[in-house]
Amino acid sequence: MSSINSIWGNNYSNNSSFFFGTTSSGSASGNFLGIDLAEYSSITKGSYKKLLKAYYAKYGTEKKTEQSEKKTDSTTTKSTLKSNANELYKAAEVLTATGRKSVFNKVEVKDEETGAITKEYDKDKIYKAVNSFVDSYNNYIKKAADSKDNAVLRQTLRMVNANAKNSSLLADIGIKINADNTLSLDEEAFKKADMATVQSLFNGSDSWAGRIQSAASNVYTKVNDSMGDSNFYTSSGTLGKYSSGNILDSFL
Repeated sequence: MSSINSIWGNNYSNNSSFFFGTTSSGSASGNFLGIDLAEYSSITKGSYKKLLKAYYAKYGTEKKTEQSEKKTDSTTTKSTLKSNANELYKAAEVLTATGRKSVFNKVEVKDEETGAITKEYDKDKIYKAVNSFVDSYNNYIKKAADSKDNAVLRQTLRMVNANAKNSSLLADIGIKINADNTLSLDEEAFKKADMATVQSLFNGSDSWAGRIQSAASNVYTKVNDSMGDSNFYTSSGTLGKYSSGNILDSFL
């Protein structure tokens, strides 16, 4: 029995250091198996919980607000890019349309002096359509330049390459390619240009404008999918379906 008393009695101060650690005053510092007993005490009393709640009430809200703002900015950027791509597609559609809807259909013009009637291109109508196309293209290209989406950048590069391949013909009709890849249209030079050359550049799906339109359509679809809208309307007016290939393509 004396041996037992010696363990829990006479040697208590030595054993207490195992549980608490010994200070100069003989009080417990609170470290048992890696657990800070002072912290443990604050947890059991509820003060630790109150501290955490106070912390997250202040900093947790700020973090959520920051994340929300980032999400909003991202959504706004995508929404603008989607809108710009759609406007470019529509502007190109006016020029690429063939048949009865084509702006390149010649109209009858009567000579006021002779009364002779001839068929000529409606240059004012064509210029208006081309000018709208250039404006829409520039709005798109400026926004796309800030994009970090590989799929968007790839389609934009298609547009830039198409411009480079047709730079000589574009210059002939008064369209200049600027250093930032935007376009400038000289109205006087355009109206003096050969309208047959203008038509070759803008009319039909295989034209320069047709390739720009195709790329714009692809951008619209990619951005639309990334925003969570799995359905979209195709150029023919039918409802398309989401494809897993669109997801994989976004990483290319």
